[in-house]
Amino acid sequence: MSSLSAHGRLTIVAALAAWLSVVPLFAITQTDDWIVPAALVVALVAGTGYVLRKLGVPALLVPVAQLAVVVLWLGVLVANDVALLGFIPTTDWATRLVDVFQEGIDVTNTYVAPIPVPRGILMLVVGGAGVVALLVDTLAVWLRKVPLAGVPLAACYAVAATAMTIGLDWWWFLPPAAGFLALLVSEGRTRVAAWGRSASPSARRSGIPETDSLARNGRRVGAVALAVAVAVPGLAPVLTEGVLGPGRGGGGGGGQTIRTDNPIIDLQRNLQRRENVEVLRYSSSADTDAATYIRIVTLDVFDGEEWKTSDRPVPDSVDSGLPWPQGLEEADWPRIDYDINVSPDFSSSWLPLPYPAQSIAIEGDWRYHGPTLDVVADGDDVRARSYNVESLVVEPTVETLRNAGPPSDDVDAMLELPDELPAEVTELADEVTEGAADDFSKAAALQQWFRGPQGGFEYDIESTSGHTANALVDFLNDRRGYCEQFAATMAIMARYLGIPARVAVGFTAGDYQGNGSYLVRAHDSHAWPELYFEGSGWVRFEPTPAAITGRAPDWTIVPTQNAPVPDPNDPSSPTSQPTSTAPSIPRDDELGGGAAAGSQEPPSQWPLIVLGALALAAFFATPSVAARIGRRLRWRRAGDDPGALAEAAWADLREAARDAGHPWDPAATPRSTGRRLATAASLGDDDRQLLDHLVGAVEQARYARQAEPVEALHDDTELVRRSIARSASLGRRVKAFLLPTRYRDSAVEANRRLVEGFDWIDATGERLRDSVASSSLRRRLPAPRPPAE
Repeated sequence: MSSLSAHGRLTIVAALAAWLSVVPLFAITQTDDWIVPAALVVALVAGTGYVLRKLGVPALLVPVAQLAVVVLWLGVLVANDVALLGFIPTTDWATRLVDVFQEGIDVTNTYVAPIPVPRGILMLVVGGAGVVALLVDTLAVWLRKVPLAGVPLAACYAVAATAMTIGLDWWWFLPPAAGFLALLVSEGRTRVAAWGRSASPSARRSGIPETDSLARNGRRVGAVALAVAVAVPGLAPVLTEGVLGPGRGGGGGGGQTIRTDNPIIDLQRNLQRRENVEVLRYSSSADTDAATYIRIVTLDVFDGEEWKTSDRPVPDSVDSGLPWPQGLEEADWPRIDYDINVSPDFSSSWLPLPYPAQSIAIEGDWRYHGPTLDVVADGDDVRARSYNVESLVVEPTVETLRNAGPPSDDVDAMLELPDELPAEVTELADEVTEGAADDFSKAAALQQWFRGPQGGFEYDIESTSGHTANALVDFLNDRRGYCEQFAATMAIMARYLGIPARVAVGFTAGDYQGNGSYLVRAHDSHAWPELYFEGSGWVRFEPTPAAITGRAPDWTIVPTQNAPVPDPNDPSSPTSQPTSTAPSIPRDDELGGGAAAGSQEPPSQWPLIVLGALALAAFFATPSVAARIGRRLRWRRAGDDPGALAEAAWADLREAARDAGHPWDPAATPRSTGRRLATAASLGDDDRQLLDHLVGAVEQARYARQAEPVEALHDDTELVRRSIARSASLGRRVKAFLLPTRYRDSAVEANRRLVEGFDWIDATGERLRDSVASSSLRRRLPAPRPPAE
């Protein structure tokens, strides 16, 4: 092999290894849109390095040029509209790159894996793939320090393992491990190629010197190491918090902590969570029912891909009170005080609040955003906090909403939509609201369509999240989704119809615990749309089906004409459900007689059962116990056959002697072996007689015409085995307990079979190569001429 081909092959293998090392990032991203751009940046880096080195460019300049190529490619992806000819940098081009990079950082700080892939994340992922390819190319191809290349090759796996708070599946380790192994093998072959030529057939074909033994051992060590690296994480218990600590989703609460910096991404996860983790408890000063939705954050921007928060300056502290709710008429609205106690298992930089809060008594630097009344802390956390909130009770009437005037200019931004919406969205919005005379009637029609039988929607927390054009169309076509899709789609349709809308994310009212107290858990996570009506401000609607959320708010339901009004004094009249009750979703903690009013379930017995099973398994997994079981099985397999019984006794004696450290010659006769063993173990007269009995049984079984049954052979063998064991030193006994001879012999046998298997693979490969070479040679040889007549 020439130096050119060796250099080129090592470059290709390094690029392939870099690409394989990026594969674990699939585990932390919701889409795979970044696959092709990442593959192209790896190819560009490898190609740039190969060409520049062949042209003789100074080695130190090659990584600089490769980094420039990565930056230019990122510009093509996210800033081609402000670049000359789509790729030549300009001032706006550089500014765009910085802005998009900051967007990516903001997403990583806000979302919990798996995360969406907007342009900021696309830039980070593709840029990361390019940097990994650059480092691997520099270390492996230029510096020839292939072992050091394992560090960048493991970087993406480490990022994915750290980001996944529920643990990263073991098979994600396989691609980067395979890439690293291929790089080691390729670099080794390249080094060996410099030793010279060989006369062996395989070496003549490959151009590599005679290194068959080295190559075989390298392949075998690599295969075994890769198998162990894959098998151990798959069989061993998984650390759900990752190697580097709890990460964004970790913390207290026994690994059950939930984090909701931007909770719309975590809605589905919290609803599917097996442990219904406590989030908070609240109570109120009201004499009557004060159940209320608890809002965390408001998503007021829809960019065609996702709902997210707008850019929000928050200069004002909550210490001086919160402003009057946007669009709400100044009036003497009722007020309720809420005492909120957040669980140690809930972590968020957003403050859970009833809407619209007017004053908050809490320690720390918490600041509000005026238009949404969202409250956030910079670097602080709501975990395990207790605070008091005074909130207005705003319950507009249907007539008030129906007679609302046009929205003010202050909420024009809440009407913004992408230039093009899918036709299915706009056509359905027009169809559902056909005949509605005002904004409220349109909003009520949308809500009823989502909730009622005419829409045909089903609640399904297993559905795919997202609000892209395709996701919207899939939701409207399949008619299946959970609260995120219902809220987001109704808000988009409302904006299309000219009604300012946004999406609120938080929790439903929770479960009543008695004494005016409510318990909110992770399964109460919820999203709902808020629509703007002048004079009433931002009004909550509930498009999620009634089977999940219960009765919608009274102010969102259009009264049916000629509907009888129930008499509250009539005991036969149906009782209306409160408008703020929690969803009637059967939770896992309520199945099987769970307590709905604060009572406690009896502690589960399953932990004790599992611990007992593990202890029992550990006992039987003890090597000495397993070896004893193996001896009993050996005697049982021998049955009544005198010859097999004699050999079982001899095998027991051999294992006992070797466990005690006494020499054992497999080529010696039974009689000479017995004499040496009796002397080495210092057996007494009784034990010597038993040993002679055993030796005689073995000689008869091996050399007599027909073996005769030997009385009490098993009992005699057990007595001799125990005497031999007592003759061993304490260190030998400990070694025999931890690793009996039976296991050492099994390991040797397994190794022998493994080597034979590798030998068979090598031989088969050589035969296949010879067969292919012979076939190719026959095709190239001219056909024999027919004999002349």
